[in-house]
Amino acid sequence: MPDDHSRQNKHPSLHSASAALSGALHILARRDHTCQELAVKLRAKGFARSTIDHALKRCRDLGYLDDDRVAGAMAGQLARRGYGPLRIRQTLLQKGLDEGLVDRLTGQWCGEDEQVRTARRLLEKRRSRLDRENDAWKRRQKAYRYLAGRGFEADAIHRAIDGF
Repeated sequence: MPDDHSRQNKHPSLHSASAALSGALHILARRDHTCQELAVKLRAKGFARSTIDHALKRCRDLGYLDDDRVAGAMAGQLARRGYGPLRIRQTLLQKGLDEGLVDRLTGQWCGEDEQVRTARRLLEKRRSRLDRENDAWKRRQKAYRYLAGRGFEADAIHRAIDGF
């Protein structure tokens, strides 16, 4: 049975900088990733931390890896799909993005007036479901829970429900 050392010698290129860069470019060819996402995928392929750092730096230098671009696209997509700032923030932070960048983007895509408009649009789509509830108080509670689950802030939810 071969030991760990002999297995590494069979595949020395697996841990080389060029192999890590090639792996990173292959991953990025499918879709954009954040630095953290790409690092996790490269680690799963068995690359060493220093090799991964080199590959990430090279990808950034080539313009293939840009957390700001990925975060902006992701925040815009989530906002257009009807998610509120709390959900957008949570999703972006889970992707390993910088908190300052995330705060800036959620502020850009999710002003309170925009939240209210989006929330009302979502409630309008759910009107038939909500109207099945005869009790007005329960209907408001269902609408509130639905919007809160999509990541809207409490003030925006109250304004949306009041105008609904």
